[in-house]
Amino acid sequence: MKVMRFSLAGQHTERLGVLVGHDDVQKILDVGEACEAANADAPRSMMGLIESGDGGLDQLRGLLEWSMSRDAERWWHAPEQLTWLTPVPERSCIAAGRNFGRHRLESMLGNPEAGRNFQADFPTGFIKLGRTLVPHLASVQRPPDVVQFDYEVEAAIIMGRAVERASLAQARKSIFGYTVFNDLSAREWQLNEMKNQLVMMGKNFPGFGPIGPCILTADEVPDPTALRLWLKVNGQFRQQSDCTDLIFGFDELVAFWSRVGLRAGDIISSGTPEGVALHRKPDPSQFFLKPGDVVQAGIDQIGVLETRII
Repeated sequence: MKVMRFSLAGQHTERLGVLVGHDDVQKILDVGEACEAANADAPRSMMGLIESGDGGLDQLRGLLEWSMSRDAERWWHAPEQLTWLTPVPERSCIAAGRNFGRHRLESMLGNPEAGRNFQADFPTGFIKLGRTLVPHLASVQRPPDVVQFDYEVEAAIIMGRAVERASLAQARKSIFGYTVFNDLSAREWQLNEMKNQLVMMGKNFPGFGPIGPCILTADEVPDPTALRLWLKVNGQFRQQSDCTDLIFGFDELVAFWSRVGLRAGDIISSGTPEGVALHRKPDPSQFFLKPGDVVQAGIDQIGVLETRII
């Protein structure tokens, strides 16, 4: 299932939705409205659904089947009728770095000094502050002191339960689902920070974490390496890859980062494929994001996350 959070016009209350259909023909089940009509007891919030485990997913599947067998507009919405929210509320987000093979190569060729002592025996990463997360169709301001404004399409795990020092098998079972993530980056800040072996400011300006539009539940992703990522700026492809190029798989990332203790709803992103603006030759300046640009980050099996740069 594809599940998402939304609100209706003039309201601020979170609603849980199930996205059905394909491409331009989509509709969204309002779980709360359907529960009222069916006198059902399915979870009505995303965190409620995640924390309810397989039982909650089964209840939601039953509710979806009931709703699709009845013609009632009041529990269905068109995507243009609602306001998208981030797939989970503000949570911890760990972003993997240099975790696609070809991107690692392009980054090390582009910055030999930084790559000279690179440690490849375990995943590397950094923190994206929860408050940087913004939903599908958000507008993100390019900071006034940033010119090298870059994009990074990624696949992100949504944790389904708390784990600590998990085995690979435990890690796989702890994944609730997958969504699309765009790790926006201020490269001039990031590169200066990396001289001190740190990354923080360059990844955490307001709005630097577009995520969504929905979560594809893990039961529908039998082979995560088949997830195909791509990114367009103003309709032009900038990145394309699938997750067979991952160096550390999703279960390995979860198992590794579980040493710090992970909680339900936490986010772990995959790292990005090759094709970022920073490493474009001979002149990357024309590829950096500018006000007016529209960025579409997609995963074929999940959907398209759109962001406007202002």
